[in-house]
Amino acid sequence: MPVGNNKMKNIIFVVTLLLLTNVNFNVAAANIVIKKYKVDVKCHIELVGGKQLIYFANVKESQVNKLVDILANRKVPTPFSKERQQVYRAFECVLLKAKFNSVKANQLFDEQPR
Repeated sequence: MPVGNNKMKNIIFVVTLLLLTNVNFNVAAANIVIKKYKVDVKCHIELVGGKQLIYFANVKESQVNKLVDILANRKVPTPFSKERQQVYRAFECVLLKAKFNSVKANQLFDEQPR
């Protein structure tokens, strides 16, 4: 086998390796960017005192699934009070355009003034 053939194979190998590394880096960077942009969500919550309502928020996409756990014991603005009200628990949070799994949550959302 001539020496030129080995050199050509090495060049092809290195170029292929560089291209694959670049593609993997671009995919990883795209995933990071996707998780950082903010989205509108709605949450079915219960306030201290028992009143249930729909709470709206704008959070990073990566926080949507964690929001149910984050909201408990936080104070949030509500449409019926000038002061923030304390959340007793959150039942479910979904993207604004999505439907809730709960019939009660969908009913509350439909009754929400717009």
